[in-house]
Amino acid sequence: MDAHDNVETLLVLQPILVDTGSPDRAERLVLANGLLLVVMVRLHSPEHGVRLGWFVEAAFGRLVGISAAIFDTLEEGPRWLGQHRKP
Repeated sequence: MDAHDNVETLLVLQPILVDTGSPDRAERLVLANGLLLVVMVRLHSPEHGVRLGWFVEAAFGRLVGISAAIFDTLEEGPRWLGQHRKP
């Protein structure tokens, strides 16, 4: 067993406000063991022309270029990360 297999990932969703120029200012920095993986934004204004929910605004590292759906709940984001984040 590799030493990395023995380490549990600590996932943190840190609230942050971002000046987006729209009412969609509530965001979460999603960190795994202190590394920033994604920035998620709460879409709650119909002006975007998309359904309301949580959206991956920016992804980093191994997640760059992987598109995500809009999540109905914030809890769906970490599940998506678990499915798409490569070791």
